[in-house]
Amino acid sequence: MSKRQNRNQQRLNCGLAAVGMMLFAAALEAREVVEPASLLPVLQEVDVVVVGGSSGGVAAAVEAARSGARVFVVAPRPYLGEDLCASYRLWLEPGEEPGSDLAREVFKPTVVPAPAFIGRGLRFQYTADKPASARHPDSQAEPRLTDGKWQSASSQSVQFDGDVTLTLDFGKPTALGGIHVLAYQRNEDFEVAEVAVSASENQADWKSVAAIKNSQLGTGGFEETALGLSASFQTTARFLKLAIRKGPKAGRVLLGEVVVESAPEAPVAAPQPPQRRPATPMQVKRALDEALIKAKVPFLYASHAIEVLRDAAGKPAGVVVANRSGRQAVLAKVIIDVTERANLARLLGAEFTPWPGGLQVFNRLVVGGPIRSGEQFSVQRREQPITIIDRRGDAHPVIEYTLRVPMKDDSFGSFAAAEQLARDWTWTRDAVDASETLFQVPPDSFRSLKAPAGPWPGAERIPLECFQPAGVERLFALGGCAPLSREGAAQLLRPVNLMAVGARIGRAAAELASRQPALEGVHLPGRATQNRVEGEVRQAHESANVRQEGARTIPAEAVGIPVIGEYDVVVVGGGTGGAPAAIGAGRRGARTLLVEYLHSLGGVGTAGFIAKYYHGNRVGFTGEIDRKVVEFEKEDTRSVGSGWNPDHKSEVYRRELRQAGVDVWFGVMGGGAVVENGRVKGVVLLTPQGRGVVLARMVIDATGNADIAAAAGAPCRYTDETDVAVQGAGLPPRDLGQKYLNTDFTFVDDTDVFDIWRVLVVARQKYPAAYDLGQLVDTRERRQIVGDFFFTPMDMMLRRTFPDTLVIARSNFDTHGYTIHPLFMLRPPDREDIDVRVPYRCLLPQGLDRILVTGLGVSAHRDAIPCIRMQPDVQNQGYAAGVAAAEIVRRDIPSRALDIRALQKHLVEIGNLPPSVLEEKDNFPLPLERVAAAVEAVGKDYSQLEVVLAQYEAAQPLLREAYARAGSKETRLIYAHILGMMGDSTGVNSLMEAVSQTAWDKGWRYTGMGQFGACMSPLDSQIIALGRTRSPAAVGVICQKVEQLDADAEFSHIRAVAMALESLGDRSAARPLANLLQKPGVSGHAVTDIEAALKDNPASGTDTTTRNRALSELYLARALYRCGDYQGLGEKILRQYANDLHGHYARHARAVLKQGPKPPREQPLSFHPMAPPAPAA
Repeated sequence: MSKRQNRNQQRLNCGLAAVGMMLFAAALEAREVVEPASLLPVLQEVDVVVVGGSSGGVAAAVEAARSGARVFVVAPRPYLGEDLCASYRLWLEPGEEPGSDLAREVFKPTVVPAPAFIGRGLRFQYTADKPASARHPDSQAEPRLTDGKWQSASSQSVQFDGDVTLTLDFGKPTALGGIHVLAYQRNEDFEVAEVAVSASENQADWKSVAAIKNSQLGTGGFEETALGLSASFQTTARFLKLAIRKGPKAGRVLLGEVVVESAPEAPVAAPQPPQRRPATPMQVKRALDEALIKAKVPFLYASHAIEVLRDAAGKPAGVVVANRSGRQAVLAKVIIDVTERANLARLLGAEFTPWPGGLQVFNRLVVGGPIRSGEQFSVQRREQPITIIDRRGDAHPVIEYTLRVPMKDDSFGSFAAAEQLARDWTWTRDAVDASETLFQVPPDSFRSLKAPAGPWPGAERIPLECFQPAGVERLFALGGCAPLSREGAAQLLRPVNLMAVGARIGRAAAELASRQPALEGVHLPGRATQNRVEGEVRQAHESANVRQEGARTIPAEAVGIPVIGEYDVVVVGGGTGGAPAAIGAGRRGARTLLVEYLHSLGGVGTAGFIAKYYHGNRVGFTGEIDRKVVEFEKEDTRSVGSGWNPDHKSEVYRRELRQAGVDVWFGVMGGGAVVENGRVKGVVLLTPQGRGVVLARMVIDATGNADIAAAAGAPCRYTDETDVAVQGAGLPPRDLGQKYLNTDFTFVDDTDVFDIWRVLVVARQKYPAAYDLGQLVDTRERRQIVGDFFFTPMDMMLRRTFPDTLVIARSNFDTHGYTIHPLFMLRPPDREDIDVRVPYRCLLPQGLDRILVTGLGVSAHRDAIPCIRMQPDVQNQGYAAGVAAAEIVRRDIPSRALDIRALQKHLVEIGNLPPSVLEEKDNFPLPLERVAAAVEAVGKDYSQLEVVLAQYEAAQPLLREAYARAGSKETRLIYAHILGMMGDSTGVNSLMEAVSQTAWDKGWRYTGMGQFGACMSPLDSQIIALGRTRSPAAVGVICQKVEQLDADAEFSHIRAVAMALESLGDRSAARPLANLLQKPGVSGHAVTDIEAALKDNPASGTDTTTRNRALSELYLARALYRCGDYQGLGEKILRQYANDLHGHYARHARAVLKQGPKPPREQPLSFHPMAPPAPAA
């Protein structure tokens, strides 16, 4: 047996063992955990609710709306069209024709140029009519435009700041046949709009030979592989002149290469006809989005229908929806169930044929790469092979595998095990895409009112009673579980048929709803609990559901949620920290389950396409994973550019998990926690087949958003009334073979399902020409727990040591936005590298046992996050958390009783930590002598400010004394500045003098990508400090500054006066603030519906204009409201933002309104909540 065959057999055995384990669990007596009675907020009340986001479901929703019904769609994935895109069935079969406008839009023909290989071309020398920028300079030793490299905008480019003309010299008259100008593109940043090509024998007489227009202008990024702007021509010349014009909104051009082809020796063959390709995922998803928006049908992504509501008569009356914002009720007279396995029909007691045991047949499609072979699967051969053409013109065959997988039940765990086996058998490093999920024609079906006999009758002839389960009222079930022959079900599941039948069902559902009485007495009925497991189900934290505050509610009685698994360790989230955590736990012998909502592992570095490290401490576990990824990269034949192949890294994680014996469930979201007496006993999971509980002896919350910890009751920090500051977020377009692409154009609240919906819809419109859109929103700051230790910027800047250091992070200060801590408002952070020790206690949520939080959700001040969020450090932190969880389970001890030194020794052994940590203790509090010395030093140039603020209570009287005896005006101002920022009015006169006598300096406009250093001017900082003195005399001075601002003012100036005046809270400031808000262009930037969001949607993936406008307006409105308001203008604007689709804006505005019109509370400098001390060494 070969090594490869041996590995395949090992994976098969592993998969069969996992299936056997789940079958054993299924055989155990059913158990349930009680979800207590509650009140559910009403999300929508409609005539028809469509559950599922398939093409058939969208067709049904559109037709129901056209028939006059109010409709709502609940989609489980971060997109619509899972029947086409998740299974990768994106083409029409021979003989199929789209029969509706929707189907024609979904399958609109797409043409791409025939493949063309771009070689090195002819040799030449070139000159430019302007120098290259120092940011991306040219090289004299090896000119970069002729070096054969055009795979990285950051390292293989030449930048020109504006239009540029290149002159090419071939040394002698040469027969020329064409040209390729390889240009990088980032919308509205660096773009080439057109290239005019002229030829000459003598540089005196020029003739035009080509004019190249960029047909991809504004359609998305080309940063890893340059965009080829090409033209063919026949001429003989010594010189070519290229007049390169930038895009109208771009500031520069980045060129990768210029390739000139020689004239062909033989006659040019007739041009090949353009190749037609299947629909792209982006095309399908955009078409379905647009169809619902055009039909005025509201919809949500990433949401699961988990229960069926009943009216007073006991009839179905809608569904309970669960998502990251908690649970909501959707009241509806008719339900259309388009889930893959008819979940709602099953909940309502429909009768199904038994699930047949034995081998189950699935299909999985892989795009590109060699064909795998094995006994467990076969490859479908086609008369007309399907190929996918990427934007470079490369063709990739679609390989269709038919897999035979042993399954004895239809539990979700069995399906999850089958999916892992399928990936074991079919994955190849050279593939460019693949099915997210397996496709199966379900082997079981429900009994309906009328089941047609014989072959498939056609979409227009099949009786709709076939889709109405017998004994179930007000429900249609559209999917493969319909009672057809399995061949007929396969025909139904073809997208053209599914859309046609869906449209008919939509019309029938609207008609049925019109005959129903008004819904009354709607509620969620209770169910008797079987074999109750002690503990209480807790759902998503109430703070996540701010949009439902004050909403109408309906009663939900207590129900039992079935236990679907039991493990030592459950890791929720398979991202940057979660996959390493599960590997760590599994390697240490814990029976471990990893659940991940998407269908890849690794988070932002894979699904998020930030596929290279900016910074981080690349040691230990991270170094191990990196080396294994490199092994794949060595043999990679198709992806180019810097960084790693995201699919390769995801697969490395998956293989390590399989080798460690970890079960992996894709497509599953954490929906709550099971808690008993403060101990977390398990998690509530939302699976494609419904809701269930997995019990665990230890839970690791790796959601990055503290979803499970917050649901369990952990105190958390998030956007509130104090500020709306948050690091920028993005969502990248995706192209085949793409590695790294980083974006930052918005803010996204990961707890707000409406905000997630907004950014997904908007991003698909932003990048219409992309092959697809990433599914993971790249947020850099999320909800955080309040842990046993709260890590502050002073801890970071002073290199604080701890006895329980878990990871040493390394970064400089990449903020992707602005800072709020007084330390950085007084002295901006620089780009100095810094090593930061993060203690174990930051992972422990206060008040809870047997749960750890890893990733962005750890307990830390938001301004410390930039230095601890780098991918290598989160990976190492996650691994350490997994090892800790396994040890806690092994010893059966509380989370806080862990032997930290033993854990650290293991981390030292594998290289995560240096040996010195084994001797380290907490070096705080600082000696008072050091504080006193720092007070003296800080008056010179703000040096040692972090020492002063670390123990401000001790430093404050010394600062006052230093101010009184300062020998110079400049020194007095520094002390006044520090005291004022901390709310001390001792130096108010110095501040007033400085502010009044200084003209507005250069401010700061909101910057996300590439933001380092100051985010406000020196004058801005002094104005804020002056306001914080709360001296009434300061009002007039600051109001004078307000009068000088307008819509063109930098955001930092707006922010400074707003913060200062709201601290003062003086009513006399209301009129000047209102006047500024009423100046042209200052107000009117709240986005309260999707049409407005799509209208103001700049093409750039790093846009900042929309955020500058909205933040300026929001800060001013908040200040006006807190200064007593003027004619209700401040409150009016805040209420607009309270309904903004941007979750952070809405959350902040609602919190401000809830607090009422009073000055803000100042955040404490060192927020160290009362908690257990550091563990003993």
